[in-house]
Amino acid sequence: MAGKSAITPKMRKSVGTKLFQDFPPDEVSMWAIKRFIEATTDENPLWQDEKYARKTRWSGIIAPPAFLHVFDPANRAFRQRPDLSHMATIMPFELPFPKMFQAFYEFQFFVPLRPGDLITSTARIGDVYEREGRSGKMVFVRMENEHRNQRNELAGITSEAMVSIEGSSSSSKAVEPPPPPEEVKLVPPRKKQIYFEDVEVGVPLPAMVKPISMVTILKWGAAVNDYGPHHYDQQFASQMLGLPNVIAHGPHNAAFLAQLVTNWIGGEGMLRRHYAEMRGNVSPGDIMTFQGSVANKYVKDGEGLVDIESWAQNQKGRRVTLGKSTATLPRRKK
Repeated sequence: MAGKSAITPKMRKSVGTKLFQDFPPDEVSMWAIKRFIEATTDENPLWQDEKYARKTRWSGIIAPPAFLHVFDPANRAFRQRPDLSHMATIMPFELPFPKMFQAFYEFQFFVPLRPGDLITSTARIGDVYEREGRSGKMVFVRMENEHRNQRNELAGITSEAMVSIEGSSSSSKAVEPPPPPEEVKLVPPRKKQIYFEDVEVGVPLPAMVKPISMVTILKWGAAVNDYGPHHYDQQFASQMLGLPNVIAHGPHNAAFLAQLVTNWIGGEGMLRRHYAEMRGNVSPGDIMTFQGSVANKYVKDGEGLVDIESWAQNQKGRRVTLGKSTATLPRRKK
């Protein structure tokens, strides 16, 4: 017999609720883009080299796709309201369990962000649902964020799910020891444009390695205006969440996996969708390796599309983030 649901009527009625007041538009500035690419150590010239960018299909610099996270309304609320110190404080209802972590982050990209664009973002509760975990009930709250530019074009949609966990957060860690780390051959990102016709299913993407430090975490927090105390306050992380250490931001790994894809697709490709599922925590001292491969390729509405599966693995061999992406690649002219 199924136990009583942890989702209350108030939580169910909240689906569709707008979470914040309307904020004034935020500008896409070169300063903000540079701060973001410094936080992700992203050397792609498309985000910073005007001469290179002008020769691409975009005819100028554009922001990295995951830069959309800068305009997350929750982060804007944290910046303007110091009393909102944690995701639980922005919900229109009380969460059933005190421990709350990010479950996944998803992007949909429609129009690239360019320096000078003005972005207006809105957030709503998209869904509330429940699952059973190893240590008890898990209640997921999915938030949907729309981002529009000054022409009212839908630039992108970002979705995130927070999970409220009944039992100990230790259940998210593997009981069995992880496999030994794989040997990864690092090669520089390709400078020559790759075309849809040249791609084979199963081909690996050039891997990336990113060491994580307290400075790394703080740079990301500053770049996206996310100052959650569990990312820098050891006492808070321990007493409030039962964590042995502070943890890196989940969307940071999502951005790294997006970077893995944008490095590979070149200046003429475009990342359309990107999903990252958090399976474990990342802390200062971890060395993260980001890998992926082409899972599928197909033509839709005349566009050459590739599906990519990716993952982030720590130095112990544990995959702490799993990714799925869809990107377009230019097609060779017949």
